Amino acid sequence: MRILFIALLLVMGAQAGSEALLIGQWNSVSSGVNNGSSTTEREFLKFNADHTFGIVLLVTVKKGNAYVKDLRIEGTGIWKTRGNILVAVVDHIEVPAAGEVYNVSQGSLEGIAATFHDRFENDPIRILVMKQLSPQKLVTENEVKKLTTYTRAR
Repeated sequence: MRILFIALLLVMGAQAGSEALLIGQWNSVSSGVNNGSSTTEREFLKFNADHTFGIVLLVTVKKGNAYVKDLRIEGTGIWKTRGNILVAVVDHIEVPAAGEVYNVSQGSLEGIAATFHDRFENDPIRILVMKQLSPQKLVTENEVKKLTTYTRAR
């Protein structure tokens, strides 16, 4: 019984330790090309000790000489961990503005904004496996096995 109690304390302590390591600001950058459009996403996550979080996604899309720079998507929600699983639920999302727009129609801009807004609106629950968590680095894997590397903001 004593061994079981000690094992339980170690598991609870490991979970509390990983939650403490998550608290703070994390950043990532990803890019890709699809149908001739180059997309760069900069993600800023802030995990709070009260299990709320904020996310800011700055998206830049470029095709030929037309581009949208720093389309801002902001969200808030709640998070929880269980072992190496991180569950984040977005409960509010908005697309307030684009930083710079060149040679893009209003309709196209609204379409791009709707695409990124709908990503959170239609699928608000993110279940991520934390592959690595250290004081300066967080590597997660989503449901489709995509790895994302975050670094702690200074």
